[in-house]
Amino acid sequence: MLSSPEMSGADAVSIVDATEADLGAVAALAGVIWRRHYPGIITHAQIDYMLEHGYSRRALLRFIEEDGAGLALARRAGRLIGFAAYHRTDEPREIKLEKIYVHQDEQRRGVGAQLIAVAEAAARGQRCSALVLNVNKKNVQAIRAYEKNGFAVRESVVVDIGNGFVMDDYIMAKAL
Repeated sequence: MLSSPEMSGADAVSIVDATEADLGAVAALAGVIWRRHYPGIITHAQIDYMLEHGYSRRALLRFIEEDGAGLALARRAGRLIGFAAYHRTDEPREIKLEKIYVHQDEQRRGVGAQLIAVAEAAARGQRCSALVLNVNKKNVQAIRAYEKNGFAVRESVVVDIGNGFVMDDYIMAKAL
């Protein structure tokens, strides 16, 4: 277990390392969350494209296999309710929080903060001085949550992700 539950009993959230056997459940949860959250922020076609490319078994496996990477799962009463994936960047002192999602029914209960803490601990353990992430500029709810957890906008980027789609994002960073 990566972190101890903050609550006891049925409300306890456990954070554990993912295994290969968990990758299908992570992809399924991402599909539920994305299809509920992102319409109005990005198109349905871009949602499908990004889910297909970012949540394939191969794409997720890197977070389990690569040195310096990780995929943490949040569970309540055995049910997968969220996850965070992180990896080293080309910047030697940074870890990128590539994915962090919590089921909408579980938001505002501290689960996201617990997942961020896992990535922070991994970054500190690798002697990194910053945790970075990308967030869509229109994703106001996530931006506010990241700010609440100590992140600040570092820069604005537009990234071509193929198939005619772009990510119009802020890069946010948190000093460790």
